[in-house]
Amino acid sequence: MRTELDEVLDKIRSKIILLSYLNKQQRDDLLDESKAHLFKTDPITLDLDGEVVRFHHINMFRDIPNARAATREAVGRMTTPADFENLPRLLEGLHRANRHLRPADYARIARRAGERNCIYAVIECARQAQRTGFRLDNSETVAEILTHVQMKAVDSAWSEAQTRQALLWAELVVDLLQEPGHGRRPQTFQASTFYANVEGSTAAVAATPAPPQLTIPLSRDPQVLAARLHLAAVVADKFAPGGADTDGKVSRYATELVQLWPAGGKGLRALHPPTTYSDRRGEMHYLSENNKFLGVASPLLHGLDTAIRVLGGSQGDSAALAGELQSRRDALAVEVNAALAEAPDRRGAAIYKKLFEPEA
Repeated sequence: MRTELDEVLDKIRSKIILLSYLNKQQRDDLLDESKAHLFKTDPITLDLDGEVVRFHHINMFRDIPNARAATREAVGRMTTPADFENLPRLLEGLHRANRHLRPADYARIARRAGERNCIYAVIECARQAQRTGFRLDNSETVAEILTHVQMKAVDSAWSEAQTRQALLWAELVVDLLQEPGHGRRPQTFQASTFYANVEGSTAAVAATPAPPQLTIPLSRDPQVLAARLHLAAVVADKFAPGGADTDGKVSRYATELVQLWPAGGKGLRALHPPTTYSDRRGEMHYLSENNKFLGVASPLLHGLDTAIRVLGGSQGDSAALAGELQSRRDALAVEVNAALAEAPDRRGAAIYKKLFEPEA
């Protein structure tokens, strides 16, 4: 039985993806109103691995869907693991057709997959970035993925198998961020005619500064590394003998984190230049919304608490490292508590309560 998802995927395939297999002249002919009558009886025929596809005249304004809107609709109809098996093929087709999604689209895809307990489908797309175009190149997308990876363990009531798997996935994401094709890229600003009209002149647009830039690579962003530390700390705390750091991961990941997270009371919202949070075009602007901030920051706060507990039971360097983490933890706690007071009844607050008030 065909589903609504099947209908949307077929529309994208037939109206967007398959057209990319034609050469430019063929596409131009199909879109030419004066040639519409020719294709009624003599369509363009294409053989794709034994599948014969026939193309008739296409009205560019009526027949070709907006790729971003159609993708949002398709992903919005995905609810099961079987549904999300379509995601790599969908993105690969769009990438081949040279249809580009925006960073916010990729973050939305990750959020939807995570809400349906299918976050690994997104990680798999990132592993195939050369084919799918799904690049881990902006903070919000990576944050959505890592938040849902952490919540996979939380929602399993910290079962050992699920928590260890979540740690492996978080480590995989950090590793991917170090590969070519992933990682933060400079943001660009392209002036449009519309924007020029709003500003009053093209000269005004030319004078408009580029979006605020970040210089820390995503693979070394403390916000990213804190998610990995969180899961390593929980594995040690709950499943290692005596809750000790037996494999050294907590110490290693914590050392890297404190080297990159400045001391001096800087929380998560102070890791990057202020304009990257305040400017609507800034990469970190999403964290200015308290609800989103809580969703990202609450698991990291829990992770710092857990890592401090694991390392604090040791002597020497590990105990000193726990003290270093404590200053970062305290700064983050101030931010989390302030955001919780402003947005007490939304998704971010629900994530906080799962971690810190599980019996509530």
